[in-house]
Amino acid sequence: MDLRAAIHGLVLVLAITAATTVSGDDENAERLDALESELRETADARDALGAEAAAIADELDLLRARMLASEQEIRELETGLEEIAETLIVLQEELVVQELAFALQREQLGDVLASLQRIARQPAEMLIAMPTSPTDTHRTAMLLAAITPELDRRAAKLEQTMRSLAELRDGMAYQEAQRLASLSAIHEEQAAAAETALRKSELLAGIQRDDETLAQRQDELMREAESLKDLLAGLQDDADRAAEARDTAMSAAIEALAATSFSAQKGSLPLPAQGEIVVSFRQDTGNGVLSDGIALNTPSGSRLVTPYDGQVVYAGPFSDYGHLLIIDHGEGYHTVLAGFARADVVLGQWLLAGEPVGVMASEESDEQLLYVELRRNGDPINPLPWIAARDNEVSGG
Repeated sequence: MDLRAAIHGLVLVLAITAATTVSGDDENAERLDALESELRETADARDALGAEAAAIADELDLLRARMLASEQEIRELETGLEEIAETLIVLQEELVVQELAFALQREQLGDVLASLQRIARQPAEMLIAMPTSPTDTHRTAMLLAAITPELDRRAAKLEQTMRSLAELRDGMAYQEAQRLASLSAIHEEQAAAAETALRKSELLAGIQRDDETLAQRQDELMREAESLKDLLAGLQDDADRAAEARDTAMSAAIEALAATSFSAQKGSLPLPAQGEIVVSFRQDTGNGVLSDGIALNTPSGSRLVTPYDGQVVYAGPFSDYGHLLIIDHGEGYHTVLAGFARADVVLGQWLLAGEPVGVMASEESDEQLLYVELRRNGDPINPLPWIAARDNEVSGG
């Protein structure tokens, strides 16, 4: 039996009671009629809020999925850019070698051609007066004539090789420009999605507050109805069940907003950044000190993301950690990040899974180490079983 049926039952009881009571009870009947109307309006308003909340929660799920897909695409583009940069370095070095070889060949060819030109400018009569014999002179001319086409062929081949290398380098540079443009577009799309998700979350929070206000009003109305000669005594259980059924939509919306609990994410979380795991959980880091987390050797300037929804509870310098960021995921779970150059979040900020939170240092150095801890109720736990298999394989974990 739903709330409306309970109210109709209330009216029926009122009608029976009113028929057998004194005229003073008519006031109670009128009051109960007013309560029925207000309860019905309140129930309709809560139903509408529940439907709106469910729709917003579905939109948030889609936004979250789109942001995660964008983050993966960004990582792949960054990896492609690193490969292109390495290839361009190799091509540049090879081009320099080929240019040096071409310059040497050109110099040699120039000497030979100069010799031929000097010989060509000599009158035929002068050849007779040359100190060498005519036979040697003839042989020299034949040798030069045979060498010249070969030098031309080698020079042409070397020039073609240099042209091919230059075209390949230009092609790689074009690919790099295209990837950078795609990366910029994805960043803009992700920023817009994050802004939309924030607005949807704030709207859903407002709906929850409105629903709580309506629920409190319903309780007040029900208590007032109960006080009227205990007419609702027999209907209270049915009314409670109706309220529970009506709250199902709102509960489902709230659960959809939170997705699933953090404890259910084991084996599916991404690493906060790309990189190879160089320090494992409980690994001896020297002098018998065991690591409470893991360390990633990340590319210079890598972006950091939060592995799951949560709230920033600390962002700033701390002890020997340097820059420190702590994210509360609920259920007593916290992610701790340290070793990065800049945090892009503020204390108290709510984060969506995959949302950027900072960057590593951009200076060239041998190592850019990101330190990652996962704690439960304040105690460090091994984060590796929580990391998605793909990220675990890529990192070497």
